[in-house]
Amino acid sequence: MKTELFAEACRNLLPLEYAALSQSYYYDSLPLCVIDAVFSIGVRYTSVQNVVQHYCTQYGLRPYNLQQDDFGDTHTISQLIGNIVENGIEQSADRLFCNRQRTSSRNGILKTEAVLRFARVLQRFQIEKLADYRSKGLCADAEKEILAIPGQKSGLALRYFYMLAGDDTQAKPDRHVLRFLNAVSGETVSVQQAYELLTDVVKYLKPVYPHLTVRLLDYTIWNYMARGGTVQRMQSKYHKLVRDRIPEIIEADGKSCICETLADKDYISLLDRKLNEELAEYQESKSLEELADLLEVMQAVVKARGWTLEELEKVRADKAARRGGFEKKILLKEVQG
Repeated sequence: MKTELFAEACRNLLPLEYAALSQSYYYDSLPLCVIDAVFSIGVRYTSVQNVVQHYCTQYGLRPYNLQQDDFGDTHTISQLIGNIVENGIEQSADRLFCNRQRTSSRNGILKTEAVLRFARVLQRFQIEKLADYRSKGLCADAEKEILAIPGQKSGLALRYFYMLAGDDTQAKPDRHVLRFLNAVSGETVSVQQAYELLTDVVKYLKPVYPHLTVRLLDYTIWNYMARGGTVQRMQSKYHKLVRDRIPEIIEADGKSCICETLADKDYISLLDRKLNEELAEYQESKSLEELADLLEVMQAVVKARGWTLEELEKVRADKAARRGGFEKKILLKEVQG
């Protein structure tokens, strides 16, 4: 993957000359950065904005400091902890945040509890305000504790916290950013590769766009894709299985594409590859949308291999009757004798 290729795509598709961060990158206090970072994973961002607004309204807080004046940064991490502890986890989810989302649909904790645990780590390392973070940063031990919180293992929320708190060198390559990079390259780009790539692209473009930072480029790509932007490269090569209406959608967008109808053997092979691709995207985002994509491909695989969805359901039901499902959350640790 060449830096020049991605730099060209960014120049052609993104308003780099006028790029600017949204108001969410100018929070008035550090607790709001924690709340946003934790609640933002795997959801539409409008729901995160509602969470932050509910909390600010409850305590009469100014959400943003767009002018970067000297009157902000008064709400501390200890105050956030005190507010959640005073109300309890359950009541805080209902009253302070009006949101009962969990860090994961499987064995996840309430995001409210994740916020509390995140805040307690910062408190232990004496990071109370934005000024504290910007002057001291976060040590490796603190990072390790945060990544151990259920739902934080991927590090995306931590990276995003850094960005919200003012770190221009950080990026949060979520599904929107990854889709942009994947489309440009025609390959699957990992989170770590994406971070390194964004860093290299900024260095490459810096002479032309001196205001550009890794944080700003990440946000600009995210904003472009979240608003329905498409990656339009005249000579993009894909060789990938796509949904039936994709050629129609491409042509409706004023472009042309070259496609072929696959033989059964090649079709099944690419379906299997697509299954792995969609599973990887779900593992990355944990979103319902990606799970729906995975289910769509699974159904196509069933039909392509000559089975029916009814047969699949019968096999599933028979196995569930004989061996049970996964509802009891049983972890097998050892078998003896």
